[in-house]
Amino acid sequence: MIIRKLIVRGDSYQRTLKFSKGLNIISGEKTSGKSLVLSLIDYCLGKSGSISLKVQTELDENVDSIFLEIKIGEELVTISRNIKKGISVFWVYHSEFENIDEYIPVKFDKKSLQSFLMDHLGAMEFTKTKNKARTKKLITETISFRDLYRYCFIHQHELGTHSFLSHNEPMKRYKNPISFEMIFDLIDFSQNNLQTEIAKTQNQIEDNKKRKENLEGYLEQRGNSNFVDLINQIDQLTSQIEELQKRKKGIVQRQNKNEEITKSNRDYVLLSEEIRELEQAIQLSKKNISDTEFGIASNKVLLNDYHIEMEDIKTTEEINYKLRINEHELTCPLCNSKIKNNFHEEKIEKQSKDNFKSILKDIEAKISMVEGVIKTSRNKISELETQISRKKRKRDILMLALNEFSKDVQIPFLPELNSINVNINNYDKDREILLESKRVFNKIDELIKKIETDEDKLKKLKEQLKNMEEKGQRKDKIIKELNKKYLINMKKMKYTDKSGAFIDTEKYIPYYKNASVYEHESGGLLECMQLSYLNAILSNKEAIFHPKILLLDSISKYFGTNENLEIAAEEKIKDPEVYLNIFYMLKTLSEKAQIIVVENTPPTEMLDFVKYTFRSGANGFIDQRNNEFFLNNPID
Repeated sequence: MIIRKLIVRGDSYQRTLKFSKGLNIISGEKTSGKSLVLSLIDYCLGKSGSISLKVQTELDENVDSIFLEIKIGEELVTISRNIKKGISVFWVYHSEFENIDEYIPVKFDKKSLQSFLMDHLGAMEFTKTKNKARTKKLITETISFRDLYRYCFIHQHELGTHSFLSHNEPMKRYKNPISFEMIFDLIDFSQNNLQTEIAKTQNQIEDNKKRKENLEGYLEQRGNSNFVDLINQIDQLTSQIEELQKRKKGIVQRQNKNEEITKSNRDYVLLSEEIRELEQAIQLSKKNISDTEFGIASNKVLLNDYHIEMEDIKTTEEINYKLRINEHELTCPLCNSKIKNNFHEEKIEKQSKDNFKSILKDIEAKISMVEGVIKTSRNKISELETQISRKKRKRDILMLALNEFSKDVQIPFLPELNSINVNINNYDKDREILLESKRVFNKIDELIKKIETDEDKLKKLKEQLKNMEEKGQRKDKIIKELNKKYLINMKKMKYTDKSGAFIDTEKYIPYYKNASVYEHESGGLLECMQLSYLNAILSNKEAIFHPKILLLDSISKYFGTNENLEIAAEEKIKDPEVYLNIFYMLKTLSEKAQIIVVENTPPTEMLDFVKYTFRSGANGFIDQRNNEFFLNNPID
């Protein structure tokens, strides 16, 4: 995963921060918004809760939505999340930020966003069974992207403290060993888990193929199945609209020279403009109704397929479990006596029944979802029809007023202006229809990529099923390599005593002098252990499911390079060389992973890697001098 851009946007403010693949440093004064950058990245990637707008007053005044453009695998996607309302919804566009208007976004909640990110990392979520608090019941919990992300973003309150990897939160820390194993593909997925995931992935591929066929049918009905012809038509209409707008501007300029004409014309033009906007709104609503009806038809076809699939599965289940082999008597070939048939094994039967229940439950959920979409679409059509009726009544009343008013108005340029406005309006409507087809083409491309990703995942899952025995041997080798790198890193930070310095093979946490990262008290030592440990993980080629990004906030607080009265003197490492060595270590690591560091005053040797410098007050992260809505050349 590579973070390419962070965009904050409101009605009248927009600012874009761009990041490179390697080392990125954000410097500046306290309370200037440096840490907010990392928090907003975290927010777009699924952090629970909201942004504290009482504290972030500039953000509250200027911004409504956050956009995060990332490259994950081979695909560019933009994730959007609001900060004031609807904060539980994530919108994902399969494009870079500049082109999102040409794409149809996909709506996710936090759980489905995590699954989306895991799929694109090529990783498989892990479902763990645990006891429900204060009961004997068992519940399941999924370990997913947010658990891996603890190894990516280290907040300033975690760095150099016992809160590292959320150790102070019992509901998260117990997942860390599992997350570590997921990063290195060491999870011991059962054969049944893998088969269930294979079935789920196969179903996703088939569903997306059907959706692709439906969208291609939509383009065929519209007569827009040729992409090159479609783009040419859009370009032609755009040129015609621009030419008409140029003519209209010239007429208006000539008209404005005559004050009498301008004065008498103003009310008439305003009335005509309002009628034109109403007509445009009516046509747009009619188009929405048409598109929604097409969507209902497509979903009905899908619903019918699901019902057929359910009947097939129920029939298969009946054959398997009603015609039971063990209920048939067998005859001994020697003595011709009847013997008991013990062929059927209860464990196999129960496992298979559970599989059928899981598949049926999945299909029932899909049927329920599609029925809900159809119901919502019908309600939408009803609302649109009501809106059209109201707009038509208003338009008819305004038309009567316009006809009476025009009897007393003699304006030389009015007929020509009206003609141009009508043509612009018609061309606009035609272009919007074509642009909608372009969005459908982009959606088809998105589905093709998704199918290819799932087919690749399916292939890997089948390989994983064959190679389940090899993980124990891999683990020993990985831990050995991690320990070697961990010791090298600690030595760079002048901790040369190798005794009792290792990464535990069960808890997967770092130790120094036989005390864990959660037992030492010195904040400086803790930070060195944590950074050495994270560096060892990210630089290891076997960490195939780590997103390979590292976000660090305020490295210097335990190194005495910036005055921090909250940190006791004995916890600090007053050695500028160690502090500089950390940055050199990060610079080397940035060849294998993307690094974003927030630091008040980074070492002068690292100034080439400083992307942004914020000042407190008006020149911080929210800076009107960098408002892209008003400036062509923002100040970086």
